[in-house]
Amino acid sequence: MRIGIFTDTYYPEVNGVASSIFELKKGLENLGHSVFIFTVTNPAAPLDEKGVYRVTSVPFPMLKERRIGVTFSKLWEQKVKKLHLDVIHTHTEFTMGHLGRKIADNLGLPHLHTYHTIYEDYLSYLHMPDKQCFRKIVQQFSRICCNRTDEIIVPTEKVKKLLGQYGVKRQVHVIPSGISLQKFAAPDRNHTQQLRQQFGISDHQTVLLYIGRLSTEKNITELLTYMQKTKNQELVFLIVGDGPERESLEQQARDLHLESQVIFAGMVPFDQIQDYYALGDIFVSASTSETQGLTYIEALACGIPLLVRQDECLDGILWDYENGVGYVDESSFQHGLEFLCTAAKHNPRFSPENIRASVAGLGQAQFASQIEARYQSKIKKQDVRKDEENHGSIFAA
Repeated sequence: MRIGIFTDTYYPEVNGVASSIFELKKGLENLGHSVFIFTVTNPAAPLDEKGVYRVTSVPFPMLKERRIGVTFSKLWEQKVKKLHLDVIHTHTEFTMGHLGRKIADNLGLPHLHTYHTIYEDYLSYLHMPDKQCFRKIVQQFSRICCNRTDEIIVPTEKVKKLLGQYGVKRQVHVIPSGISLQKFAAPDRNHTQQLRQQFGISDHQTVLLYIGRLSTEKNITELLTYMQKTKNQELVFLIVGDGPERESLEQQARDLHLESQVIFAGMVPFDQIQDYYALGDIFVSASTSETQGLTYIEALACGIPLLVRQDECLDGILWDYENGVGYVDESSFQHGLEFLCTAAKHNPRFSPENIRASVAGLGQAQFASQIEARYQSKIKKQDVRKDEENHGSIFAA
């Protein structure tokens, strides 16, 4: 097949959506398909990208690290037409998604859409007094976008349930995003040791690790507060990533007198991210805004147990007291931390090998195969419908 993927975020950007699409492209190409990415310009993008087309873009007003395309649909429709695509798959509800949908309609191509983001959790960026009004607008916007597609793909049952509440009528398929399991299972241990020395982490210290965006919806303030209350000087909290809340979080760490125990590593290259995961002893997150939480899967693929706030997106990922602990309040967080720092270290179930095995079904190949099946099914249905329409036209004549 010849597949067109439309997205507002793609490599080298570091976020869950970009990673999911990057892995999907590689997985589909390994299956023998041709994949063409249509995305926005990025100053950091490599010059020799194969099969990637970039649309002129500007920074998104609410999220400066993200960009939004400035498209001329007729021009891009002509470019896409020359590629003879079989299917279009959109991964955004904004300009690139609108462009993909319009081209699919005009060229009569099957159109599948993946809904990645729970926009309600980002309303804090709108400094408006009536957020409930905007919540309804966000829900309506999502419903309209999804109902204009042929089929919808979501990463978890949590998102499928949410779209049902929004009033989405299109068929929704749950297909968890996959990752390169081999990449995360084989970090560069020499580089990891260098990083340990660089950050001043001693061998006897326990590293709590967070990797992701530093933003309000990730609720990192809760983790800092809980860590301060542990009174454990042997704990180090390594925070990898960047975002609008970084300065505020750094100030909170100072206010809590945690400067010697909290390390802000900043944004790191995606091709080295597995080496940073390998620094961690326990992966922590207080977020309830995830649609799937690829960082949870990446941590488990590295053999690192989870200590994360309970959320529906963790169904089928977190196995309580087998590959981590889910918490609901400060008491259960502290209990989980104590367990993972002591008893779990002597429990064979918590060996890195067993933890990695818990996500063995979430690899790049499995992900691509399931998406491939959805493409083939939709193309087949569309071909049958076209045949029926053609036969009908013949008899009518």
